[in-house]
Amino acid sequence: MKIRLLSLATLLCAFGAMNAQAESIGDAMEKCRNTDNSLKRLMCFDKVAKSLSQYDGVNAEIGQLQTYRGAANNSKATPPAAKPSRLTSQPENEFGLEHKRDLTKEASEILVSIKSLKKSLRDKYVISFSDGSVWQQTDDTYMKLKEGQPVAVERGLLGAFFLSVEGLNKRMKVKRVK
Repeated sequence: MKIRLLSLATLLCAFGAMNAQAESIGDAMEKCRNTDNSLKRLMCFDKVAKSLSQYDGVNAEIGQLQTYRGAANNSKATPPAAKPSRLTSQPENEFGLEHKRDLTKEASEILVSIKSLKKSLRDKYVISFSDGSVWQQTDDTYMKLKEGQPVAVERGLLGAFFLSVEGLNKRMKVKRVK
């Protein structure tokens, strides 16, 4: 009986040693990719990322990846230089242009005064502010606005912007045109 237990323990140790040998990072990533459960797949990728040093050939594959990226970047045409904007001197002047620039410092609200008001063909306000920005009304909210009036434009959810006047419990949805 002791001989059987001893031989069984030896076999288990031998199989465990086979599984303990270091696999390549590509094999580990492929193993994670083939996992069906999304949570288990994410946990597998996290485990691989945390213990990169245990895999064979990691440095070679990283070097290969960097070489591939360098070749891909050199083969692409050089992107055209961004045209200089006259409004880049102050972050407030770029408020509302997130889709056209990289967000590094976000302002949640700007305080400006109305320079001029116009009505569009669809009876929506087109508002020019003292800082040179032009905004257009996008909803049907009625607000009595006049030139020289101080207003606030604040950031909302999902890229929305709202114009509000101090003392009024109303907000008008606006978007930046210029």
